[in-house]
Amino acid sequence: MKKTRQHKKLGKTEVFNKFMVQFKPLMIAVLLWIVTLFVLHLPAIKNEAALFFIKFTLHSTLVFGKMLSIPMESPGFPYITVFGYPMKIVMECTAYNFYIFIIYLSLLSPIKWKQRIITLILFIGVLFIFNNLRTIIMGFVGKHSPQLLYYIHDFIWDFMFGFIVFLIWVWRYHVTLGEKD
Repeated sequence: MKKTRQHKKLGKTEVFNKFMVQFKPLMIAVLLWIVTLFVLHLPAIKNEAALFFIKFTLHSTLVFGKMLSIPMESPGFPYITVFGYPMKIVMECTAYNFYIFIIYLSLLSPIKWKQRIITLILFIGVLFIFNNLRTIIMGFVGKHSPQLLYYIHDFIWDFMFGFIVFLIWVWRYHVTLGEKD
């Protein structure tokens, strides 16, 4: 009976060690993400960081919208009008926190470097498209139902972005699980 208990303890230890090997990169990515967000919000660089991300989002959304022939314009920084609905692009509209997280998540995944880069490119591309579509859809929703805009923006989009990041990571991780570095 004593040997059985030791065997079970060893089994639990092995399971825990396997868990740590596979999820340690995720935990490190979360820690680095939190530290990076803290640094980006330091008073000395907060405004410059916001300016960079807001300009990027404003210009990319305008280009994306023009490619889709969607009526939009920017009457001046940081404002955008989509389907005739005026909006102000603020730091939270940029999805900067998701971009930062996916960079760490992709680069720290326990897979080959080639797969890490492929995953990073895939993540950035999907996030870029979804964030531009989000701004365009928010303009459409705001034009037709301004009270619904805040509900959709605050709840659905934030959860959707997190869910998309999770799904892509799980998919890419399992696609490359059998490969060795």
